[in-house]
Amino acid sequence: MYGWAGQRLKVYLTEGKIVKEPLPEDFRLEYLGCRGFNSKTLFDEVRAGIDPLGPDNVFIVGVGTLAGTLAPGNGRWKVTAKGPLTGTFADGSGGGDFGAELKFAGYDQIIIYGRSPKPVYLWINDDHVELRDASHLWSKTTWDTHKLLVKELGDREIRELSIGPAGENLGRTSKLICNTTRAGGKGGIGAVAGSKNLKAVVVRGTGSVKIANPAEFYKAVKHCLEKLDNSAFHKKFKVGGTFNYFDHQDVSRSKAVRNAQEGYMDGWENYAAPAYVSRYKVKNTGCFACPISCTAHYQVKEGPYATHGAAAEYGTTYPYAQVIGSTNLAAALKMATLSDQLGLDAQTTGMTISFAMECWQRGLLTVEDTGGLDLSWGNVDAVIQLLPKIAYREGFLGNLLAEGSQRASKQIGGSKVCLNTTKGMEMSGYFPGEGSAYIGHLGWATAPVGGTLHRGTSWTSSLKNHSRVKAAMGEEVFQQRLDKRAYLGQGAGLSMTQDLFAVVDSLGTCMFLSQFGGDILSHNDLAWLFSTATGVKMDGDDLLKAGERIFTMEKAFNVREGFKRKDDTLPEKFFVEKETPHGIIGVNKAKFEIMLDEYYQFRGWDKEGIPTKQKLEELNLSYIAEQTGAR
Repeated sequence: MYGWAGQRLKVYLTEGKIVKEPLPEDFRLEYLGCRGFNSKTLFDEVRAGIDPLGPDNVFIVGVGTLAGTLAPGNGRWKVTAKGPLTGTFADGSGGGDFGAELKFAGYDQIIIYGRSPKPVYLWINDDHVELRDASHLWSKTTWDTHKLLVKELGDREIRELSIGPAGENLGRTSKLICNTTRAGGKGGIGAVAGSKNLKAVVVRGTGSVKIANPAEFYKAVKHCLEKLDNSAFHKKFKVGGTFNYFDHQDVSRSKAVRNAQEGYMDGWENYAAPAYVSRYKVKNTGCFACPISCTAHYQVKEGPYATHGAAAEYGTTYPYAQVIGSTNLAAALKMATLSDQLGLDAQTTGMTISFAMECWQRGLLTVEDTGGLDLSWGNVDAVIQLLPKIAYREGFLGNLLAEGSQRASKQIGGSKVCLNTTKGMEMSGYFPGEGSAYIGHLGWATAPVGGTLHRGTSWTSSLKNHSRVKAAMGEEVFQQRLDKRAYLGQGAGLSMTQDLFAVVDSLGTCMFLSQFGGDILSHNDLAWLFSTATGVKMDGDDLLKAGERIFTMEKAFNVREGFKRKDDTLPEKFFVEKETPHGIIGVNKAKFEIMLDEYYQFRGWDKEGIPTKQKLEELNLSYIAEQTGAR
């Protein structure tokens, strides 16, 4: 076995039983690793209609095919379950060293069933695997949990995924934290672990990963490193990390200011990369085998928002900046730290709070509802007080917002106009400004997990001239494809981008090395790494076919749960087109529907977005046709 560790763990919490089993060959070849393994497992192991917070849900941890090797940026891990926030397929990815550590211990995947009668944590120490009592860890923050585990196990090199109070209290905006700073688990997966009385998964590995063709693999690694080193994007990324995305605010007008009521806010420079680097950045570190090292440790030394931490980024800061109408970067960092400690997903929690703030603005929430908190835009002190209330479900408002904005809206009369969700998932902090691309809006709408930008929302350099895209579009449309307001043919580009994202996630590679940069690692580069690591010959198009299979499996999970075309859409407020001094904002509904038709057609799905029998047979997924109603 090369590349893969070759085995997975099955943990039965109700019985307290642990089983080790080898990875089937077809499972490895068709689903690659990490996201692919988890998506296939979730579909096969979870029955339609189960309660996401019941014992019939499964909690799955997967690591990438390239994890623990020299392949650049392979430090990703993924957790997967049926999502309590959305009722859809749900997963989340994080970085750091956990993925490599699990591989070194000898495992590619962990599948956790049932519910423990008491709080436990899973301890993996190479071949030794056991469930341990976690009663003394219950109610602890993720930071305190890490400190106590290090002391208890006597090893500073352990790596763990843990939940905080938010997950323990079944908060639907909860997540998991890896060693205090790395986060993953959108859709409320932290609550799935909490519902199982699982406080943490802890691992220590001392093994290594075998490479099929070391000399050729080293050539592939060297090629990729040189490509990244010559990239202007990644040189900039080393300094400012994802805070560079704030720098586009004055150009795109596409940030969800004040719960996506507008797309631009004066003072955005206060939390852009130069401000962050000069005021609060301490040093850089990186995930396992990463040449970029964009993780920026930060410290606010004094004042009411004094805090410190690591891995502050655009995705954990904007929900507590422009989304809530604030330009106070120190306060945003304080809130990001609190979110990590409490085990709250910053994006869904921040957007849920902004929903509540718009309800306050419209008079739909009163001071009696908020327990005395003033939810006016920009009131960062109120938000800082609100975060622990959400994590612990304290008071009417804390308990309400722990359910996420879509469920909260059902209890606040007239608040539907304030919703900013897709499939029940709060949108990822963007607004349909004149600088945002139509292909991105289609990506948000069709993502199986709901409103997130991490499922392919833009053209990628490695696919923009692919023959399949060109053939699907035709020459005239193909030449116009990069126009942000273009809509014809965009379904083809998005489909292949989503498939590539599935490949990247399955190999365990960071998207900022492969998709979200200027000069990126292509699907052919990834195939070179994969083939020389595993000894399984695949070219770039072979990997894309596996990515299509994985994405289709995730779609099929949602179809089986009753999600159809009506759910592949955007918040109604996004379909209001307006002429502004900065250009046209909003999405044309008629054009969107044309894009959706083309997207389904390119994917081989019917008009309702259900994969056809022919497509399922092509992807070796015919066994799921009866469960999805495919024709």
